[in-house]
Amino acid sequence: MNRTYTFRKMITVLIGFALAIPACANNISVGTPTLTGQNTTSDYTHVQFDLSWDNSWRDNTTLNNWDAAWVFVKYEVTGGDWAHATLHTSGHSVTNENSVSSTITAASDGKGVFIFRSSESTGSNDWDGVKLRWNYGTDGLADNATVTVKVFAIEMVYIPQGSFYVGDTDGDQTNCFRAGDGTGPYQITSEGAITVGTSSGNFYYDADNGDSGDQSGPIPADFPKGYAAFYSMKNEISQGQYVDFLNTLTSTQDGNRSIQGASNYTTYRGTISGSQGSRSASAPNRACNFLSWMVGAAYADWAGLRPMTELEYEKLCRGTQSVVDDEYAWANTSIAGSAYSFSNDGQYNATVSANYASDPNGNVSFSATDGSTDGPLRCGIFATSSSTRAEAGAGYYGVMELSGNLYERLATVGNATGRAFDGTHGDGVLSTDGHANVANWPGISSGEVTTGTGAGFRGGAWTTNIVQMPMVDRTYGSLSSTDRGYAHGARAGRTAP
Repeated sequence: MNRTYTFRKMITVLIGFALAIPACANNISVGTPTLTGQNTTSDYTHVQFDLSWDNSWRDNTTLNNWDAAWVFVKYEVTGGDWAHATLHTSGHSVTNENSVSSTITAASDGKGVFIFRSSESTGSNDWDGVKLRWNYGTDGLADNATVTVKVFAIEMVYIPQGSFYVGDTDGDQTNCFRAGDGTGPYQITSEGAITVGTSSGNFYYDADNGDSGDQSGPIPADFPKGYAAFYSMKNEISQGQYVDFLNTLTSTQDGNRSIQGASNYTTYRGTISGSQGSRSASAPNRACNFLSWMVGAAYADWAGLRPMTELEYEKLCRGTQSVVDDEYAWANTSIAGSAYSFSNDGQYNATVSANYASDPNGNVSFSATDGSTDGPLRCGIFATSSSTRAEAGAGYYGVMELSGNLYERLATVGNATGRAFDGTHGDGVLSTDGHANVANWPGISSGEVTTGTGAGFRGGAWTTNIVQMPMVDRTYGSLSSTDRGYAHGARAGRTAP
């Protein structure tokens, strides 16, 4: 349902459906947007919409973290291509918070805002009349332009600043990180440069094969190490989220980013169908596989996010806890070992209906538990309102599927290209061909991310055997790949404002 609003001396706005991004069990939803409060002197207006999701939290006592929505706006001038709206660094508000107070933190580059709970609590968020100030003049639009607006929301988790350990206690996992003198794990205590070597105080890792790295350094100061505060997507990119991405691309961009033509796409639980500009997914809450490094980078750039690094990955898993030898992402060595069966498979309320592991056994989708599904499961499928961390298969801060389901694709410390990554955020704009085009991102070549060099694989997948499931395993930590594999997913992050 579209509506046309005509304002005297103001923008004429054709409001399109704001797609409700289904963020797994938490049902993150964006209502139909309107434009209000235009200021033709300063060339801005407000994009207004409702925002809600379930199972939200803020913990100021133990973890000092919270979940948040990364919200950004795309617009289309009639007959043109979709573009990323520039939001102001202030002037955002919520009209009706419905008993849960909100905080809106804007990104300094104008690419989006984080919206989250203001005080320590848990439950559902239901915020009506969220208003984001859009500087349409900065985007080159006239006061009487006719535009279609879409608002997108991605659930994120805030990871606080602080020291943490990477690696294993005895270095017996394949190519895992360790202290240079071999005495145990290495502690990340700042974002400063890290010396790589075998001397005391250095960072090091063994490399049994070329897929785990060159054992060289240093790791530059600009490489995101996980010490500074950052946000991570709570879940792997879902098929519904990927549909929303595709439906804002040009024909040429879509041709390079579409994954429907991958070999055995539907066999391995891919459900995206349709044509350019009108795609859909019959299982929108299922994690999206067949994502190459270039595809994941393009999604991150489009959303104003960035890739994450394998050091940040280990912080997501372990947090500030001490190292447990051979641990999985949920911080122990107990893991479910029987195949699951499911209810409502592929939908937002899909659940495990049998063989649900009890604490301390961690639930995870991998070769022993995936059963007959032959592909990824719904994002966050093991989490319930009462599940423990192990039962949910979650990392320390509440990020899901860090072990299993689909491989994590991360900037590696294992080669010079990966180490050159400086954490620059995407700007919401892809190249004409649909590639990420951010300087110093892994895989960049001639100004576009078209290779897999500088990225690797961590965390295992639904196809993985148990020996590769521990969170510190780096068997493929620096493996360069351009494949759109049936076990390849993606997740993005952003340095905290």
